[in-house]
Amino acid sequence: MSRKETRGFTLVELLVVIAIIGVLVALLLPAVQAAREAARRTQCSNNMKQFGLAMHNYHDTFKSLPTAGYRWTGGLVGTQCQAQSGPSASSTSHAQSWVVSILPFIEQQPLRDQFFTGVSTLPSYGCWFRTRDTRPDTHPVMAQVLATEIDAFRCPSDGGRKEGYRSSDDHAPIARMNYGVNGGAGNAWARTDARAMLERGPFHFGYAFERSIDFSAITDGTSNTVMLGEIVAAEHRRDTRGAWAYSAGPFISGGEPSYRDPRILLPPNGNALDDRFMDRPPRCRADANDRYLRCVGGGGRAFQTARSKHPGGVHVCLADGSVRFISETIEMQTWLALLGMSRGQAISQF
Repeated sequence: MSRKETRGFTLVELLVVIAIIGVLVALLLPAVQAAREAARRTQCSNNMKQFGLAMHNYHDTFKSLPTAGYRWTGGLVGTQCQAQSGPSASSTSHAQSWVVSILPFIEQQPLRDQFFTGVSTLPSYGCWFRTRDTRPDTHPVMAQVLATEIDAFRCPSDGGRKEGYRSSDDHAPIARMNYGVNGGAGNAWARTDARAMLERGPFHFGYAFERSIDFSAITDGTSNTVMLGEIVAAEHRRDTRGAWAYSAGPFISGGEPSYRDPRILLPPNGNALDDRFMDRPPRCRADANDRYLRCVGGGGRAFQTARSKHPGGVHVCLADGSVRFISETIEMQTWLALLGMSRGQAISQF
């Protein structure tokens, strides 16, 4: 009887096969990652489009855009704080952001109702987002609302759970978002000098300008003016960036060209590892080595540029409701022209 001899793989053959598989995986992995990022970019663009539509629906209802923030000073009725809806005075205080105003227009009416219910339970001194008096959990409704995380508020490319913003231990943590209104080509806090008027965007803070605007005020044209831009949400509880319900959280601006240092101009995705391109949000506490979140607390001269974790640029929603992807290498003067709403400057292709 003959016996058929079987032959297995040699060690060399096995190593060759493993090497070939490794090369194929190395070639395939970037394509898979690129496909995933393309899907994330599409979702992020769709989120921003929804915010743009909500802004237009709000404008149709109130004949103006919402203000960047709402002032609660003097908002007491009896001993209860009172939040505001509709056009109102803007503020740098611990009051509600523009996001609260448009909740009904993004299918979040119940959350908006809970917000107004929660505000009425806050301590009357200052009407801030405190959730505790002398006892913990005195205001559970407000705490629950502020901690609410909504998928449409977050860009998938800036994923992961982030600690909510709280300026002190007796404040409720405020969940993060990745979209902010355009505060203009300069400081987002309103000033009255002539240069500042040219730098103004559709949204602004401070008591100097106490009225929201309508689309007719955007004299450079709604297709040439940014209404919303992406932001990278902060990860530290003492950093305001991206706190969705807080007036000083979700906004973008161009820098501080009107003051003495002309270098403080922030292009989209400006490399914050360079001292010239650091954000200056109202409050910040970020990792000094993080290219997206390095910062200096800006106080009343706050500004923060549009940032994203998409390779190459950021999404913006123009005032006409269209969403564009802006390259991070855009010419700085073109970027500033897009942020200002009445600069009277011709804009080339972008």
